[in-house]
Amino acid sequence: MTQKLQKIIKKFSLPILFIAAFIFAFSLEPISDILSKYRQILMSSSVLLSDYLYIGGLSATLVNVLLTTGLNLIIIKALKVKMNGAIFACILTIAGFAFFGKNLYNALPLHIGIFLYCKVSKTQCKDHILVFLLSSGISPITSFLIFGAGFKLVYGIILGVVVGIIVGFILPAFNTFSMKFHQGYNLYNTGFSMGVISMILTGVLASFGVEIYRSSELNNSYHYELFLTIILISLLFIIFAFVENRKVLQRYPSIFKSSGRLYSDFSATFGKDVTLLNIGFMGLIISCLIYIMGIQINGPVMGAVLTVIGFSAFGKHPLNTIPVILGAILAIELTPLEWTIGSSLSVIFVTGLAPIAGQFGIIAGIIAGFIHLMITPLALDFQGGFDLYNNGFAAGFVSALLAPIYSVIFKSRDDYIKWNPILPLKVVEK
Repeated sequence: MTQKLQKIIKKFSLPILFIAAFIFAFSLEPISDILSKYRQILMSSSVLLSDYLYIGGLSATLVNVLLTTGLNLIIIKALKVKMNGAIFACILTIAGFAFFGKNLYNALPLHIGIFLYCKVSKTQCKDHILVFLLSSGISPITSFLIFGAGFKLVYGIILGVVVGIIVGFILPAFNTFSMKFHQGYNLYNTGFSMGVISMILTGVLASFGVEIYRSSELNNSYHYELFLTIILISLLFIIFAFVENRKVLQRYPSIFKSSGRLYSDFSATFGKDVTLLNIGFMGLIISCLIYIMGIQINGPVMGAVLTVIGFSAFGKHPLNTIPVILGAILAIELTPLEWTIGSSLSVIFVTGLAPIAGQFGIIAGIIAGFIHLMITPLALDFQGGFDLYNNGFAAGFVSALLAPIYSVIFKSRDDYIKWNPILPLKVVEK
């Protein structure tokens, strides 16, 4: 293949993929039905757990995923940010949560707030690109105030936009502070930051007698289709890895040198081929977990799976994720806890604590996963459901509690990259 042809494929493959996905989505149902159901998604309160597959069905949900992800890709392009492990993790997380809670418009006030923060602090938006992309994790506050709080529409729109802008404005500065709280052992750092902010918002709304209704209706009817999709995506990444380097399997064990502690950009440290293979392997591991544990795939579960796949380029690998997953499973099997949608999500999202196992070992990881699963429901009650990254909120407390204790009890391994709480991610103009 000539170099010119490779450049053409690289330039047009993503647009072609999006066009094909849109054609597929609109081929499943009449366009009028899809648009009507998509309107229902946009007008939902989007508070946890708002399963868009239940609210709008598969076609409308896929349209939401494509539009929401596409908007963020346009933002990345406009800011001239180069794709790396961190950006990949953000994009897959956005795509995942577009199955439950994120839609095309409810993150826009947050983006405006971050933009205003950049103007006031005299910094560039691309310097805050991760929090900019992940800020949509608290976007249900916008939807709830507009459609779910019982206000007149005009007042709801004003209140939702203003609150969203304020939250977006304070998020970048607070996100840097929260990193110091858990010392980089929680991969879902922004989820912890937004959990604290959501807790304050929940308390304020409760003071004014505003009740927050959290939806529990789920749609599991697309389980097999989505399960096969996950396996197919994982296998494609493995194939891409071998296309990149036929000897990638020999290089793959090098990734285990990293504890996964923030910031661990696997593509920059270990290479594109190793990262692609790791993404594929992690997708298959989560597929095995879903099959063995009998977890049904709906919007929230699909979001969790895509998040794990995304962060497989930014901190997660088999050796640091399996121990925390085992700990979470043990918490269900050894206590009165049951396999509910909440516990199923926690077993998948617990991988946000992967750096604990990567730094302090298997036993430390199992204990962390065990504790995480038990406190996650409490975290949801505290933050009211506005923080879609609820497991990131819980993981922040678990890692902040255990990391100092582990540093004394367990023998700490040396990080492959020395951790820096304010390490800036390098963004390069194309």
